[in-house]
Amino acid sequence: MKATLEAREGAPRHMARILVTGASGLVGSRLTLRLRGAHEVHGTFHGHAPDFLGHPANLLHRLDIRDTSALAQLVRAVDPSVIVHCAAWTNVDACEGAAEEARAANLAPVEALAAEAGANGRRLIQMSTDYVFDGTAPPYEVDAKPNPLCVYSKTKADAEQAARRAPRSLIARSTVIYGADFGHLKRNFAVWLIGELRAGRPVNVVDDQWNTPTISEQVAEVIERAIDREVEGVIHATANECVPRVEFARRIARRFGLDGSLIAPVPTASLNQPARRPLRPCMAVGRTEAALGMKMWSIARSLDLLHRQLAEPDRSVLRP
Repeated sequence: MKATLEAREGAPRHMARILVTGASGLVGSRLTLRLRGAHEVHGTFHGHAPDFLGHPANLLHRLDIRDTSALAQLVRAVDPSVIVHCAAWTNVDACEGAAEEARAANLAPVEALAAEAGANGRRLIQMSTDYVFDGTAPPYEVDAKPNPLCVYSKTKADAEQAARRAPRSLIARSTVIYGADFGHLKRNFAVWLIGELRAGRPVNVVDDQWNTPTISEQVAEVIERAIDREVEGVIHATANECVPRVEFARRIARRFGLDGSLIAPVPTASLNQPARRPLRPCMAVGRTEAALGMKMWSIARSLDLLHRQLAEPDRSVLRP
């Protein structure tokens, strides 16, 4: 399969059966809610049952994705035409000290899904990350060669290769995903920062790591369009700006009327983190925009949406 983007122009929109792994996560939950009006959407979760605002309980399946036999059995039972694999172990530093566990969580399930997709003509969409790059030559195009720096990023790069074995696969890379939660999700950077600043607590934020922070609704919109247009290859599901993490933090403070002086810039080296991070893994979005027929959002637009979500918690899924 080519590493560049391919889309079937004018591909008709039709009801499909879609399986979303990690449907209780930030991206998986948004994607499930976004797709369910037009498709039959099944989701997997591990731990707390997700609150999907009335999503049918029979379409939600408790599953540990590390159990690849159970994962394959579920795929056969659901019989989806599209699999969107969002589930992953994303604790970068924990992965560094547990390489085998990281491969069991981030690579083995993709190998199993690729085998199921290849054998039965299913489409596989694999969520990936900017961490597959070493951050030395931005901006990275969709066909740039990965060079991972740590255990987590190596498992994600290997997972990309595994996904490519499925004939109709798509790899969707994103980064620093944030958004309002449903009360049970892990706290993402933006929500954590808002909480700290509202409490008047000072925070340290790295000033030498550049990323493209992306609200979860943007990722869900990108995946929805990729499904509808039957895009294959690689896309970059991110906002259209790459900024230092500390600059993103300051923009959050300004948008929410919080005290930005509580944010102290620090170098990555001062944190003594076990896993090595790429410092500038900024990803280009132009070819993705062309393939999907859309424009990626600005950080300002995304923060406006987050502001509305947090102001109206009973309407946590809002369209911009």
